[in-house]
Amino acid sequence: MKYLLLFLLVFARSSWGQLLTPSNELTSQRGKLVGRDFVLEQVLIERVLEESKVEQKKALRQAKFFIINGETEKARASLNELQKTAADDFKASIYRFLAIADFQDGLWKRSLAYLSRPELTVYPNFSRICPLKIVMRIAVKENAGLDEEWGRCKQENNKDVLIKDMVWMESLVAIASKKRGAGKAILGKYSPVNLSNDDLKVILKLSLYLNLEGTMVESLEALDYSVIQDEELRGLIAHIYFRQGRLADSWRLMEDVQSPNVENMKGNLWILRNNSELAYAQFKLALQEKSNSHNAVERALPLAWFLQQWKEGMKLADRIYTHERNGKQKSTTIAAFAVANEQWKEAFERLESVHQQGGDATAQEVSQLSTYVAIRQNDARRLKRYGSSSCDGGDLVACWMMSSEFIWPDLVTILGQPKEVAILEPAISLDKELLAEGASPFKEDTFLDQRDIDELDDSLIKLVKSP
Repeated sequence: MKYLLLFLLVFARSSWGQLLTPSNELTSQRGKLVGRDFVLEQVLIERVLEESKVEQKKALRQAKFFIINGETEKARASLNELQKTAADDFKASIYRFLAIADFQDGLWKRSLAYLSRPELTVYPNFSRICPLKIVMRIAVKENAGLDEEWGRCKQENNKDVLIKDMVWMESLVAIASKKRGAGKAILGKYSPVNLSNDDLKVILKLSLYLNLEGTMVESLEALDYSVIQDEELRGLIAHIYFRQGRLADSWRLMEDVQSPNVENMKGNLWILRNNSELAYAQFKLALQEKSNSHNAVERALPLAWFLQQWKEGMKLADRIYTHERNGKQKSTTIAAFAVANEQWKEAFERLESVHQQGGDATAQEVSQLSTYVAIRQNDARRLKRYGSSSCDGGDLVACWMMSSEFIWPDLVTILGQPKEVAILEPAISLDKELLAEGASPFKEDTFLDQRDIDELDDSLIKLVKSP
């Protein structure tokens, strides 16, 4: 055993000695070796990276084009795909564009979440997004620390935007921060007579927004005639007069002005005069000027229903501005116009989406519409489901249909059949029968003579009082 251990020890020492002994070939080259030239590889790497960045810049420009063109879904798809491979210096721009796309679609909370990303809270990125972020915070009522963030926004933008041009934002922040009398205080700083046309537009819009237009009426009377030549200003002044009930003055100012707000006011004036057709036409003109005018859609929809413009009503309902709270109302409105237009498939799809979103809390009117659509589509299963729901809500017609099912099991089939009115021709017309030869005339039996009644009445009348 001792000899075995000794042998292994000698063998190990000889092996390690060979490994640790430097090679004669390497020893001979010592001091002569130089580092490998990686210039070509570096150029190739930089070229690949540069090409990648060029493609990413193209994708970013394409997304920006989609946003400007209003194609927000395409913009999101492009940006989300770009986000997977984009370099860190692209992240800020990607989040900013995603925030703008969500802002356009009314997804304010999600937009604010993108604007609050760490990449957008540092200089200089913050200065590019802070006005939009302030507006989003006001929209979703996240007003804690709003004054401080607005102060930083003004400080980082002081080279590009003058403080006097921020009157609108100053007012919004002051109002959102619940400063008492902030609106009147801001309007009181300015005299319309001494303002340029651009500044006057801001002040007039602010007064309308704050419902303080009454404070501006007296000052408007002193404006120079040249101000009235500006169509936008003329429309704003007409709006103030309209709010104050000076309808004749408002009409004279806006009669030859074409803008979405003015067209909407003209439509309102026609409604006051009970002329629904001209009012409807006026709101359609407003939509031609501004396709997403909420005021025009809101007023044109009931008129479309009243005037039985079902097809146009569906198009108008599809223009309803969609946000997080009105999705079900929009689908129900489109479904109602689809029912009136007898587009049963469209109505079915819209109503089903409402039922899926609302569940048991779906409105009674939706169940009634679904009941009627089920009848017209000859769908007994859905008729039973939605008819029962309508009946539980107090719809007596639906209750009658549910009870009639036991008497007429095929009631849905019968109701779904097209109605054919049978016209029965009489064997012999009444005229021919009366004119036929040999027909005896009608004889009327007299039971009481009118003369007897007259004599009876005369006997009751005493013209001369008896002695």
